[in-house]
Amino acid sequence: MSLLALERKNISDRFTEKEKTKRIIKWIRRSDSKLRKRFSFLKHQDAIGFGITIGSAFGMIVLGSLYIMNIIPFWVCIIGNGIFASFLHEMEHDLIHSIYFKENPKMQNFLFWMVWLFRANTVNPWFRKEIHLLHHKLSGNIEDIEERFISNGMPWGIRRILVMIDPIMAVVLQGPKIRKDAIRYLAKIKAKPIKGPYRLVYLLLWYSFLIWGMISLINWSLGSPIQETGTTAYIHNFLNTAAVVYLIPCWLRQSAIQIVSSNMHYYGDVKSLYQQTQVLDSWWILPLHLFCFNFGATHGIHHFVVTQPFYLRQAVAPKVKPFLKKYGIRFNDFESMTRANRYQKEAMDGIAIPA
Repeated sequence: MSLLALERKNISDRFTEKEKTKRIIKWIRRSDSKLRKRFSFLKHQDAIGFGITIGSAFGMIVLGSLYIMNIIPFWVCIIGNGIFASFLHEMEHDLIHSIYFKENPKMQNFLFWMVWLFRANTVNPWFRKEIHLLHHKLSGNIEDIEERFISNGMPWGIRRILVMIDPIMAVVLQGPKIRKDAIRYLAKIKAKPIKGPYRLVYLLLWYSFLIWGMISLINWSLGSPIQETGTTAYIHNFLNTAAVVYLIPCWLRQSAIQIVSSNMHYYGDVKSLYQQTQVLDSWWILPLHLFCFNFGATHGIHHFVVTQPFYLRQAVAPKVKPFLKKYGIRFNDFESMTRANRYQKEAMDGIAIPA
C-alpha cells in the first residue's frame, strides 16, 4: 500500500462515520461558497435555471428541425438531443428540491411541464418529487421506491437489465414487490403516477417503432423486404423521424442514468448517509455519463448537500472528490454489482437477497 493510500486509510479510520459525514458536508459547502463569491452571476440562480430549461428545450427543437431538413445526420441529432434531455433531467431534479423559484409555485409548475414534455418517457415530476424526497429519507432501504423501480438491489442478470432499460418491464418485474414492501409510503403519495396521455403516447410510438423495425429487419434478413407504399410508408417514415428526433434520445438518456444510478447507490444494509452512495468515475463509464451529465461521478455529493444546483455540483467536484476519497467514500466499487448493491463486502453465500 502506498504512503498516500495508507495516510488516507488512517485519516478515515480516525473518525466515526458521523464525524466524516459532517466534515464532508462542511467541505462541500465551503467549496460552493468560494465559487459563489468568485462568480457573482451565480447569485441569479432562478434566471440560470430558467435559461437552462428554455435553452435545452429550444436546442432539442433546433436539432430536430435540422435533421428533418436533412442538414445534420441522424447520429448528431440523437446524441445532441440526448445531451439536452440530460440537462432537462438535472433541472427537474433541482426543481424537486425547490432550488429554483421556491416562492413561485406557478413558475415551478411551468418548468415542471417543460422538463417533462421534452422527456415524456418518465413518470411526471409531481409524482417523482414525492418518491424522490422519500428516496433521500430511506435511501438503500426496502421502501426506497424510486431506486428499486430502476433495479437497485436486484441480482445481476437478464431481469435486472430489462428493468434498467425498459419501463414496462420495470413495472411488471418490480411493481408487485414494491407495492407490497412500501405500501405504507405509497398510500401517502398525493400525486398520481399518470398525468395526461403524454407518457402513454411516447410508449405507444416507442414500441411501435421497435416492433415495426424488428419485423422489417427479419424480413430483410430473410431476403424478402417489406414493400411499403402510400399510408404505410408515410407512417413508417413518421416513426423513424420521431425516433431520431425524440424517442431514441429520451430512451438513451433514461437508460444511461438508470444503469448508473441503480449501481452507484447501495442497498439492503445501508445504515447511514455515509453508506448510501459511491463515486463512479471510471473512464469506461464515460459513454453513459455523456447522457446523464456525469451523474455517477457527482451524485454522491448531492446526497450530502441537497440544496446545491447541478451545475455548481459539477464545478466543485474536482475539489470535493479527493476529499471524499480521503474520508473513505468508495470509488468505482464495481464488485457491489455482484453483491446486489450491498454495502458490506463480506461473502454473501447462502444469504437471501430481497430485491
